[in-house]
Amino acid sequence: MKIIPLKTYANGEIYLKDNQLDINDKSGRMNNNLFKGLPIFFLILGVYQIFDAFATDNLLHLTVTLISALLLLAIPAMVYYPNLKRSNKTELKISEIKNVQLKKLFGELIIDFQLFDNSTRRVYNLKDLSDWELIKAYLIQNKISYLD
Repeated sequence: MKIIPLKTYANGEIYLKDNQLDINDKSGRMNNNLFKGLPIFFLILGVYQIFDAFATDNLLHLTVTLISALLLLAIPAMVYYPNLKRSNKTELKISEIKNVQLKKLFGELIIDFQLFDNSTRRVYNLKDLSDWELIKAYLIQNKISYLD
């Protein structure tokens, strides 16, 4: 078993075991209650704006209110859409992983584990490319495809 520590502020590790990966990370965005609750607030506000728009007689007020309601309804869709197919699994069996991809986003290294159920398990805050080389060697050993 190999242990790959994540950055210190991420406070987590990736455990490379024989038949599975154990991921112990704190993905702040997925577990943040404000991230979960704020889009629901915008959804309720957008529905309220639609009902308010149809209660008016002024055509300009109707048009502007409907446009703002559609924009408010678009916020939850934009925030949740990338996460609809995300997984928060902490244990990934080798047989569940389809492929793995390393991404660089805003200077941070991110690993995306594509699973066979078409979901993605994302791991943030990888320290450096030497840790990716360890993971890549583990993937080669277990015959899992990876994308650089």
